[in-house]
Amino acid sequence: MSKKIEVLGIQIDCMNADQEMERVVSLLENDQPDTIGMVTMTTLLMAEQYPDWKKYLEGMAMLIIGEPEVLTAAGVEDGQIMEEVKNNEFIAHFFWYLVRQDKGIFLLGETQEEISDLRGYLIETYPGLKVIGAAVAAEDTPSEAVMNEINSSSADVIISGLQGLRQERLVMENRHLIDCRIWFCLGEHPEIQSEAGVKSSWLGTLLRKSTFKRLAARYHNEK
Repeated sequence: MSKKIEVLGIQIDCMNADQEMERVVSLLENDQPDTIGMVTMTTLLMAEQYPDWKKYLEGMAMLIIGEPEVLTAAGVEDGQIMEEVKNNEFIAHFFWYLVRQDKGIFLLGETQEEISDLRGYLIETYPGLKVIGAAVAAEDTPSEAVMNEINSSSADVIISGLQGLRQERLVMENRHLIDCRIWFCLGEHPEIQSEAGVKSSWLGTLLRKSTFKRLAARYHNEK
């Protein structure tokens, strides 16, 4: 049984990478699509601001802690799980498992450039990874067109780099149409964005950390 932590009102299973992968393997054996999401400071700040986004997170099959600040906010300062989060152990375990099992993946992004950068990063970092399709899901892209591209690829796993509410709407409105095993929402994962060439300003990162720490402290004081 995994330990749960609570950050800004969101319950998250606090598991090591091996435990997380056991759950992933079981999800891949399901006949229905399941969603996995990376939980970062940005993810939780959005849940504080948008009730629908919080509901979306709570409905996921798995939430993966993506930044050490999330653990720190829950009072976890060190230990195996903290080290694994710092080193992105789950990400590595997950993609190497897909390589070994010859699973096909489909990439989603908001621009063609984002998809190209993500594809390049993943293939270079995980040689043998089978990327069998990709689609741009911009604000003006019809959801039906995106779903048709995904389903025609027969991918096992969708790797989505979509941000914020665009992702929530696409998944919530079309979940019954998705023909895959896992929809993995990367969201704003700093390490992957950096390695894939997606830049974020140092000031924006600093402000995000400051806001997150302030809200987390306020939430614990009010409990």
